[in-house]
Amino acid sequence: MRGRNEGFTLIEMLVVVAMIGLLSAVVLIALGPSRDKARDTRIVSDINQVRMYMETTYDAITGSYSGSTSDPEISTASEDIVNAGGGNFTLSKAGFSYAVSAVLNSGDIYCADSNGVISSNTAQGGECPVGLVIGS
Repeated sequence: MRGRNEGFTLIEMLVVVAMIGLLSAVVLIALGPSRDKARDTRIVSDINQVRMYMETTYDAITGSYSGSTSDPEISTASEDIVNAGGGNFTLSKAGFSYAVSAVLNSGDIYCADSNGVISSNTAQGGECPVGLVIGS
């Protein structure tokens, strides 16, 4: 009696590898939106950090905010926003008001201002709550 060769054939191995590849592709596709939401959360957090920094630069005597995009705290947040996939980070100041905004991965524009108003909208070129046009 001849010994039986107990192993997998090449076809069986190829089928298993193809099935593993298919399952991993499905998992990666399913995780895509979760990653975008996580990146958007990071962008929102960075904008809120800039808003808090701007509040610390408020001068009660002159009634103005002295923070600018050249400040290390704001430039670091701006870099983090770009690294998270956000776009058009803007810090706009007019008179005694400011507005901070960025475009999220979802396409929404997230904006926070000196009045404490925080909003998210989908209108490209929309306005921040204080009326400063995004990108100005």
